[in-house]
Amino acid sequence: MTSALACVGLSVRDEAELSSLVTRAWRTVRETGVYGGVHVGRWQDASGAVLILGWRSGELVDFVPAYAAASGGLLSECRLINDFVAVAEVVDAGGQQVTAMAFEAEQYRQLLALGRRVSGPARITALGVDVQVYPDADAFAASPGSQLDPSADPAGPPPRDREQGWPGPPRLAAESFISYGIFADPAQARPHACLSGTVLSAGRRVCALTGQPFTAAAVRTAGFEADVCLAGSAYPHLPAPGTISGTVVLSAAIDAPLPHGQVS
Repeated sequence: MTSALACVGLSVRDEAELSSLVTRAWRTVRETGVYGGVHVGRWQDASGAVLILGWRSGELVDFVPAYAAASGGLLSECRLINDFVAVAEVVDAGGQQVTAMAFEAEQYRQLLALGRRVSGPARITALGVDVQVYPDADAFAASPGSQLDPSADPAGPPPRDREQGWPGPPRLAAESFISYGIFADPAQARPHACLSGTVLSAGRRVCALTGQPFTAAAVRTAGFEADVCLAGSAYPHLPAPGTISGTVVLSAAIDAPLPHGQVS
């Protein structure tokens, strides 16, 4: 499993490197507002790597790695459920719910200041901390990675069950999505999910702050699209159009009217 930071070319080995990374990013951060006494800023470089930083009295209190995603979906009833995680329904163009997700809200300080639910389009980032790349949907369907229960026998049910006509182990669809945080205690919810999807395009990026490479792939999954980011050290080859599946860390930037500037 790779770190979320490595997925956008910001890998660090220890606390000292993390402190140096934050200090260098801080020099060019663009402040977006002050919310409850917390100064919020966004750092972004030409690669699309993003850090959302928040500080109060010179102390770092917010640190969210993300990507300047161009892919996304329509969110409804978006609201915070703990200090930094939000949940929302994902809806189609007709407003019908197709799935739900828990994610790190890039603007969670703004959501907190707003104090109500919001709906609208969002740009979605999925940091691929533990994913596999397959040449096509058939290869994924035949792989152990498609099994809903990885411990199940990939050969199918035991002979006794086959005699009864019972199917083999349940498998994930090539475009499927399960948000773990939706089913967790809200106070403990995290923005992790199992995402399987079709690679629409992919490009190599290099983070200017560190010189580390990473890949950003536009991926279509159940109900939305996301930019899936992969660490260059773990995934040295650019994924061809095919299937990606595994564990991701989700974040989203909501394109809806939110507070800007000084909010006490």
